[in-house]
Amino acid sequence: MSTYIPEEMIVQIFSRLPPKSLLRFRCLSKSWNSLISSPEFIWQHTQQSILQKPSSGAIIRYFSTTQRKEKYLILLRDESADADTVITLGSPFNGRVQYYCRIVGICNGVLCLSDDLFGHENLLVLWNPRINRCLTIPNPPLCCNNLGTYMFVFGFGFAIKTRDYKVVKMVYARGNGEYLVPPKVEVYALGSGIWKEFDGFIPDFGVIEYSWTQAIVCGKVHWAAYKRTRERKVENLIIVFDLNEEIFQELSLPEILVNELPTNLNAAECRESLAVYQYDTRDWSSRCSIWVMKRYGDTESWRKEYNVVLGNRHMGMVLGFHNDSSILFTDTTGTLTAYNPETHNRERHGILGTRYSFYFDSYKESLVLLDKGELLSPFDVAYEETTDDDEDAEKMAPRRRERWMHYDMHQYLTAFLGDRNI
Repeated sequence: MSTYIPEEMIVQIFSRLPPKSLLRFRCLSKSWNSLISSPEFIWQHTQQSILQKPSSGAIIRYFSTTQRKEKYLILLRDESADADTVITLGSPFNGRVQYYCRIVGICNGVLCLSDDLFGHENLLVLWNPRINRCLTIPNPPLCCNNLGTYMFVFGFGFAIKTRDYKVVKMVYARGNGEYLVPPKVEVYALGSGIWKEFDGFIPDFGVIEYSWTQAIVCGKVHWAAYKRTRERKVENLIIVFDLNEEIFQELSLPEILVNELPTNLNAAECRESLAVYQYDTRDWSSRCSIWVMKRYGDTESWRKEYNVVLGNRHMGMVLGFHNDSSILFTDTTGTLTAYNPETHNRERHGILGTRYSFYFDSYKESLVLLDKGELLSPFDVAYEETTDDDEDAEKMAPRRRERWMHYDMHQYLTAFLGDRNI
């Protein structure tokens, strides 16, 4: 009886296996190593992962106030055991960033991370935590120092037409007490490994603030933004960057949100649909309404789907949807909490961090970056021991810094936009 297995069949079998198993198989033979490490196989394995909808995994990031470092939890669902496998990781920035990094976005198991919150090296990396590989993106040729005072915004996602991961960077110069439009735009493509200056139409109809998050829907990056009208009023909208076509677009918000204070809005993804979080106030919210675009591109299909109501209590930030019934958010103590919008019940998960350091998203394992970047050593670096007196001060430091950053941003925007008759 022949033991020969056609390579096509091996590819079909391997493309359905988890990365952990495939990394082991690479050690068994040179031919398997060559196959699994090839760009074509990595793409086929990624396709299989994309087809597995909805995602059964999740990723949580937070800055642990007890261990004083950035931590990642990957939750992988084991259907046969009806349980979650929890993988705890450090960060590729541990030891290089004082507290935690900015997560620009996640796509196909790859995180785009920036050190611009608490670092000074202008580091931007792509990181696949499941296979422990990281690629440092070169600094873009656009020199921000030549712009004077400026603000920049990143976006990250996957262009399926070209099978390429892209980073878009928008840089707003500041003049006459406000950020100037249009911004300067550059796009980085993982396939070429270079930045290119964007030579298409750059809209002058909106400003995206530095601290606002992105939402990836239908292969496009979305941000909440605001624009100034001729009457010097401020109106809100959604700015879109199509990763496939590399064009900017605009989407209208529900009428009730157009004149909302911009600091109270944030773009999000809700079960593969575009959504907007509307806080009653961004710093000490007791309520957050979640608006969902039921049919993508149809601005008449916006609906208010959920209300997170805490009464006299306060939340820090809504993170997203876990399973089918829970909305995750952080409270003012920095505790991860699940909220049931039907029963209004709250359940604390026992994970304690600083409230703005939390990040939550669905997660799918992949082999992306296996043929690029570098294999990282174990992440957990040694931290200096502190005395008991120093420990309390150290725990409070990131919280104070967070409050200062968000308070400063809120005060500036409130004063700036308030003068323009919202």
